[in-house]
Amino acid sequence: MAAFPFSPPVRPLAGGAPHTVRLALVGDLDYEVGDEVLHQVLHALRGGEDVRDLRLDCQGLGTVDSAGLAVLLQIHRHTSEDGTGFHLDNMGPRLERLLHITGTYEYLTAPQQAAPSAGSAGSAGSVEEDPGTLDSGM
Repeated sequence: MAAFPFSPPVRPLAGGAPHTVRLALVGDLDYEVGDEVLHQVLHALRGGEDVRDLRLDCQGLGTVDSAGLAVLLQIHRHTSEDGTGFHLDNMGPRLERLLHITGTYEYLTAPQQAAPSAGSAGSAGSVEEDPGTLDSGM
């Protein structure tokens, strides 16, 4: 349980690039707060104008259980569907270890650039900006 049970599990962070939502995850990410965290993150994404990137700062994150991992995967799925970049910043060794053990490290930390979803039309120009990203890592 978090040291301050009434502190919000998601806090907005100031600064950053335009069109970027920066949020800090604070305390434990577990069954008790997972739904609230998902709700707050999705609300922040929908509330911003032309959001292209989501950056989740994990420095204040405590224990992450399987429900918390599921929340991170759901957030990643939503950002992928929307063409929004997804980034986990300041991960501690416990979170990194969990992601490695569960086989989700590469999936959740691979560079995911902001891009329109596959079903969107009229956005071929964004691929031309950096064609090398399609071949990297292969």
